[in-house]
Amino acid sequence: MTNRTARALWGWVVVLLVGVSIGAATAPAAERYAAGAELPTLALPDVEGGGSVDVKDYLSGSVGAVVFMQTSCAACRKELLALKELGARYPGLKVIAISVDSGSPARVKRYKEHFGFEFPFLHDPEFNTPGMFGFSFTPALVLVDRAGKIVSLKGGYRPGDERVLEERIQQLLKP
Repeated sequence: MTNRTARALWGWVVVLLVGVSIGAATAPAAERYAAGAELPTLALPDVEGGGSVDVKDYLSGSVGAVVFMQTSCAACRKELLALKELGARYPGLKVIAISVDSGSPARVKRYKEHFGFEFPFLHDPEFNTPGMFGFSFTPALVLVDRAGKIVSLKGGYRPGDERVLEERIQQLLKP
């Protein structure tokens, strides 16, 4: 076997192993929600300590953005700040964050207060909810229309994503 063939084979082994590990971190296919599906009931504790909030109820009748995040994630912070700005410009947009930080929600609450986020932050320390949408990383975003249908799912953040998101929000907010 040549060195080149061995490297190519090793590359496929790595791809296979990464695929298996990502698959293990996400929900089974039967539990995944995709674009066009109705947003499921997701009741999680609010980091403010006010009990549980159901994401579906909170977004009911509104264009909504559900963002999965971690306080240690720089890309998550950029996405959240972009959503904060979009929420200020488009009052018809409701944003809700779901933190997948392990441990106490107190750290997430301090993070929320530090950046002045006014939308709810819920806590999922077991990282269960992102897998329902096929995500195994943060940030991840689920955009929902007024009827409660999932319009799009986006993983990761790159500068400029907010322009595309703003265009989608404008379309969804049209009467």
